[in-house]
Amino acid sequence: MKKILITGIGSILRGDDGIGSRVIDELRKEVLPEGIRLYAGDVSGLDLLKLFPDYDRVIVIDAADMNAPAGMIKVFDSRDIRKAEFSDCLSTHGMTLLQTLTLAEQLELKCEITIVGIQPEDISYRLSVTDTLEQIIPKAVKIIKDFVLTRLV
Repeated sequence: MKKILITGIGSILRGDDGIGSRVIDELRKEVLPEGIRLYAGDVSGLDLLKLFPDYDRVIVIDAADMNAPAGMIKVFDSRDIRKAEFSDCLSTHGMTLLQTLTLAEQLELKCEITIVGIQPEDISYRLSVTDTLEQIIPKAVKIIKDFVLTRLV
């Protein structure tokens, strides 16, 4: 059985930047297959890398400035991020996502990485995500759950 980590990252003190943690909160209410760990937190790229060796697949949920409408959800394979024009805009807090993935490759971390990017509306200091992002959380949960059930289990 594959070991899968689904991690929501971002600062819950910065409005929509905390969307990853909110999605994890809702995923905790779902019935998921064995072998899946849910983790939420405001972690740096280096801290995130420490989690990778223990898993076959890591799914990272994060606010991502993709120059798209607020609430847009995009699922990327780590190889797609390396090719994306906006790869330097995606961030895992301290390192760009591209830098984090490049370092994972250089360290020969073998887990497969999928990124679920959600376009934020407002990342100013506030204790909750905007209504726009709150409304898309069920859609994000469905996308992630369907991905896990149809492609990974």
